[in-house]
Amino acid sequence: MTDGDLNERLSESLYGTPKIKPDEQRKYLGTFRERVALTLDQGEAQQPQFIDVLHKELDQNPEYQLLINGNASPTAVDKLTDLSNMVSNPSKLLAGKAAPNGMDALAAVVCTKDTALHLDEVDVAKRFPQQE
Repeated sequence: MTDGDLNERLSESLYGTPKIKPDEQRKYLGTFRERVALTLDQGEAQQPQFIDVLHKELDQNPEYQLLINGNASPTAVDKLTDLSNMVSNPSKLLAGKAAPNGMDALAAVVCTKDTALHLDEVDVAKRFPQQE
């Protein structure tokens, strides 16, 4: 074993395996941007018209999963968890380090598990402007 291999193994033991695009994964609630179909920010997640769009998107795409930021406002989390109970798509409520804090943190992300979608626009208000 060379010194480089030994240092790499020690680093992985101390700090864990390095993540690919950690900032992107943090923003999109643990997934990559290319897998994202739709995002809702804190305000959008509290508006019924955007919840309806989200519901339609999930109904039309049973392979999509819903990731909910547990650190979002309680109203947003309630609306999103109610929706996740109504649809048959898999969903996850993320908390702790997996869920970003702050006003600019996303409240919900709709994504695929392991297929890249490469959609140009994923923000719900920009993708469905007639809903505002």
